[in-house]
Amino acid sequence: MSALDINISSFVFYTLIKGKFPKALLIVKKTSIHRYCTAPMLGITDRHFRQIARFLSSQVLTYTELVHSNAITVGQYCLKLEDNAKAGPVALQLIGCIPEDLGAAAAKASQYGFAEINFNVGCPSPRGMSGNFGLCLMDDAPLVAKCVKACCQASPLPVTLKCRLGSRFDYSWDELLRFIDLNAHAGCHCFIVHARKADMNLDTRKNRSIPELEYEKVYRLKELYPELEWVINGDIKNNEQALQHLQYVDGVMLGRSLYHNIYLLSEVDKLFFDIEHPILSRRQFVEEKVIPYAEEGLAQGIALSHFVRHILGLYQYQTKANAWRRFLAENAYKPGSGIEVIRQALQIVEEPSQPELAK
Repeated sequence: MSALDINISSFVFYTLIKGKFPKALLIVKKTSIHRYCTAPMLGITDRHFRQIARFLSSQVLTYTELVHSNAITVGQYCLKLEDNAKAGPVALQLIGCIPEDLGAAAAKASQYGFAEINFNVGCPSPRGMSGNFGLCLMDDAPLVAKCVKACCQASPLPVTLKCRLGSRFDYSWDELLRFIDLNAHAGCHCFIVHARKADMNLDTRKNRSIPELEYEKVYRLKELYPELEWVINGDIKNNEQALQHLQYVDGVMLGRSLYHNIYLLSEVDKLFFDIEHPILSRRQFVEEKVIPYAEEGLAQGIALSHFVRHILGLYQYQTKANAWRRFLAENAYKPGSGIEVIRQALQIVEEPSQPELAK
């Protein structure tokens, strides 16, 4: 019997092996739906972002913004479920702390075509702590497990967890393993881990930078729990770094680096899923995808800025990136702005510069 077949607790297993598994023993699933994910970001990853991302990649798994269970069970978000499930695969990310409410929200959401229910217990915002949701729940692993179990029992969709390596600087490895054990037993088979701890005494921005990145710990979790799916998140800058991580885990999740350089998605299908199709140039992407989509939205009374804000980083690292960003920022947010703003910005960056006349 191999070490991977020994059915003992993860902590005892970790004590026995005293070292890494050979990489060849890792079960890394190339076909995982989680192989390449966009991170949920409040105020950013709305349905327009997800649709624009889908134009660039047919395979990327996108996530909704954080949605409290009450917004679905007693609030108005239930009216938006159908719109937010479009442009799939899309995962619905839930927050909350009452198992029954989370189960009811998961049951309702399962009718609208989401790919999964993701329960977030990694958000370090002060609002979350005061409302007893997000990061603070990592200190109550049994409650999180009850929430996971409630969602699993109420919905046929897979239930996943978004978490950190700990909810405070002294959160121990033993605590983390217990957290994983309880929630895997409750029905969670995929953990999306921001590869750093957080501390509830730091604000949200500082929690993205001050706690040390510890990618190796996420790799270790994959070694200890090879039967589970592991997605790594945290300061992954580009697709080259993402591919390096995929030597050790099942999936990667990119956040702000992707949002500020959304064209990274254009090569995802080929690099990460071995799917060959013509890659649109930036100009083709704008003319063939973004402009028709924005025109449709404008006809419905949606302001141009709702679309433009998601393509400000389209020309990141290109010669005229600043000109593109500046023109859109200065003009797309004006009342009554129309599609001509995007066309004019495109002309600025795509038309060849006029040579200076000889004096």
